[in-house]
Amino acid sequence: MRPSLFAPRFLTRLRATGSQHENPRFEGVLGISRVFLGATSLIVDLTHPLAPDPYNQLLIFLLLVYCVESLGFLIWIALNPEPGRAFAIIMQASDVFWPIMFCLFADPPNSLVFVFFLFALMTTAFRFGMYETAITAVGSALLLIFQETIVAYGPKGLSQLLYTPVNISRLVLRCGFLLMTGFLLGYLAEREKELRAEIAFTNYLLSQARVGSPLSEVVMAISRDLASVFDGKSVYEVLAQTSSRRLFRWDIGMSSQSAYELREISAGEYAAGMMVPYPHTFYMERTGNGGVTIRAIDDEGRRLDQSEINELKMPVEGARSVLAVKLDVGREWTGRFVLVDGQLGRNWERELRFAQNALRQLSPALYSIYLFRRLRQRAGAMERARVARELHDTAIQSLISIEMQVDVLRRKTNGAPQASELERIQQLLREEVLNMRELMLTMRPVEIGPQHFLDFVAQLVERFRSDTGVDARFVSELEEVTLPATACRELVRVVQEGLVNVRKHSGARSVYVRFGAQNGLWKLVIDDDGCGFAFTGRLTLTELDDLHRGPTVIKERVRAIGGDMVIESSPGHGARLEITVPQKGYEFYG
Repeated sequence: MRPSLFAPRFLTRLRATGSQHENPRFEGVLGISRVFLGATSLIVDLTHPLAPDPYNQLLIFLLLVYCVESLGFLIWIALNPEPGRAFAIIMQASDVFWPIMFCLFADPPNSLVFVFFLFALMTTAFRFGMYETAITAVGSALLLIFQETIVAYGPKGLSQLLYTPVNISRLVLRCGFLLMTGFLLGYLAEREKELRAEIAFTNYLLSQARVGSPLSEVVMAISRDLASVFDGKSVYEVLAQTSSRRLFRWDIGMSSQSAYELREISAGEYAAGMMVPYPHTFYMERTGNGGVTIRAIDDEGRRLDQSEINELKMPVEGARSVLAVKLDVGREWTGRFVLVDGQLGRNWERELRFAQNALRQLSPALYSIYLFRRLRQRAGAMERARVARELHDTAIQSLISIEMQVDVLRRKTNGAPQASELERIQQLLREEVLNMRELMLTMRPVEIGPQHFLDFVAQLVERFRSDTGVDARFVSELEEVTLPATACRELVRVVQEGLVNVRKHSGARSVYVRFGAQNGLWKLVIDDDGCGFAFTGRLTLTELDDLHRGPTVIKERVRAIGGDMVIESSPGHGARLEITVPQKGYEFYG
């Protein structure tokens, strides 16, 4: 189906995403119908003349030409599966032209020729829309009026060329029938196309929500597509975790190259961010006199009375208009989809209902992706834990046993030339045991929350001290923390990786781990007295990237939680690793 020339921007954008293969199939159906109509009319006219001679002879000739033309169009469609828009316009012009020609030589209201007017209305309705169909109906009615006017009041020579009796009552009835039929056909076809466009667009959005895809990419793509339908300038989502009431804002760039920004907002902004006093789905727009108008529907799609919502203010500062829909993503998350500076058409209620239904159908798909990601992480963690247990029960125990046997041999050969070599082998075995234990700790899942974070880090540092003999200490300036669980896990991994690097590369005799808070930031410091890095001075995370310096794994983990990192190095005198994370942290959804 072709988009209506008068279709609002909303429907035009929806139809642009629909299935284009429907157009050739539709033209094929019309082509067959046209041939059948022409052949049937010709047979009827040959057996029961529709007009007296010589008018009927001209009518038969025109019907023959119509049948040949229709058959030619049908063959063209069969040979060209994608006929294109120009072909559809030519066909539409033909469908309107032939009733005009036929009515000159037959009495349309009382003959089969009147069916051609109805056929022209149907093809206009299904090719374009209601407005074009109404125009075609008005044009057809005016043509009938013109025909009878010429017969009744026109020049005698011209009136003799036309065949129709003059009957004002019948003319009014037939014109009214044409107008009513045109309006009903146009309205039904328009509604059918609207529903198909909405279903096609919703299916297109659902096709992007594939399980296994990164959640951030899916949310960005869906949000951009919805924003483009309503011609929005910016879009963001506010999500609240039901259990903790922690609130996150997800700002999404409108261009495909733009990234997204995900940040936590304070609990004090919960009511404003979630737009608690506002309706389930609403569109608010500023007026010329400085006020606002609001249109809204409830969670069941019913229009809300203006008296219930007139006192509300614009929820987004500086916005010209706001479209917002409440979200329910599974049992764990609720939120708001917010489109800034978008536009609604005259049928705003249907457009709001479409946005509501589309997001309602998308929410389970997004929740499935979220659950799949968590399930995949849990399965991976369980497999790593199993491998870690296997390492502990087999490889590590075997290495310890071998190291003990080598120690016995070394003691028996004390003073012999082989003693120093056995001691070297024993030391290598001890190093390998430490390496295996560190690998085992890294593979084990770290399932800790903020309430256990400080104790876990303290135990980690103490185990490092007992395993390596390095004087390691942990000091916390805080008694409790409110870090997100994701940030707790990443910081624990940072401490593990930092201590491994101290043992393997620094040769330090002491290491100092400190955790605290300063200026709205969580602060983790790892300080040692080893050999330091291969540079002197203080480098930020960006500078480390530019120079390709610093521990890659730690840098990646710091970025994952939206933090920053500084390394201060003095070769031969030690290094200091300082990591800061915003207290309004990030929840990782990637």
